[in-house]
Amino acid sequence: MLSLPPKDPRSPFGSFRFGGGVLVAIVIAFLLFNSVFVVSPSEEAGTRWMGGTPMTSTPLKTGVHFKVPFFETVDRLQTSRSVYTLNGLDVYTNDNQKVTIDVSLIYQIPSSAVMNLLYHIGRAGSVDIETTILPVVRDRALAAFARYNTLTISDQRAQITAQMRRDISDALQSLFNVNVVDVQLVGIHYSPIFDQSIEEAVRAKNLAVQAENTVAQKRYEGEQKTVTAHAEATAAVERATGEAQATVLQSQAQAKAIETVGQALKSNPEYSRFYGLQHWNGILPQVVGAGSIPMIDLSKGQDAGK
Repeated sequence: MLSLPPKDPRSPFGSFRFGGGVLVAIVIAFLLFNSVFVVSPSEEAGTRWMGGTPMTSTPLKTGVHFKVPFFETVDRLQTSRSVYTLNGLDVYTNDNQKVTIDVSLIYQIPSSAVMNLLYHIGRAGSVDIETTILPVVRDRALAAFARYNTLTISDQRAQITAQMRRDISDALQSLFNVNVVDVQLVGIHYSPIFDQSIEEAVRAKNLAVQAENTVAQKRYEGEQKTVTAHAEATAAVERATGEAQATVLQSQAQAKAIETVGQALKSNPEYSRFYGLQHWNGILPQVVGAGSIPMIDLSKGQDAGK
């Protein structure tokens, strides 16, 4: 009976078999690794044969999927909310002034739009989704600003943002079936010349307000002087009227007194002697007639006194 010689572990054939087995295992593992792919919860996917013909008619959802290694390409598209920011966009107002704006767009791609965006719009895959959206955002922003005057942009910022949100949302929905969540006008930058003109206008307005305040102050001071002069004039008139009335009353009183004395003298001759004694100052006249001596009958005066 023949017996085979014992296997020599140092034989090159044994090493070859071991190395070949390891190589086969690596190839199999590599093929398996390239046959499986995972779609995350924030995306959906599609596949293409040799980078050309789409192999899926509906988007692949979250989970593990298989493909033909090396021949089938996986295209992924984010379906969770995405934020796209467009900075440094130049727009023009209805008074032909250039304004640079920054726009933030939050959008979401529904499952019904995935295959269309991956394989029927732009290049195959998701490499140019933002460049597809960009022209629409730019065009609608230009249209929105063209309705407003540069001087009113700050005051009407909310209205402009709302107009852009409506226009961009309607356009992306109708063109690509993309849902717009929000549009924000995050920055407005005016030209240096316009900023300078605004500063000069504000300075002129402040000077005008200051001048108006000065005029108002002068007007107030003038009105105060007028009121004071009127009050003084009124007081003077009233004072003069009072003095005139007092003079009239005094004259009337004197006239009444004279009238009363005259009537008394006419009706009572003895009253003339009494009136003379009442008004005599006690000094005899220095000159009376031609050498005559004035005589006063004191006895009648005393009798009258009694």
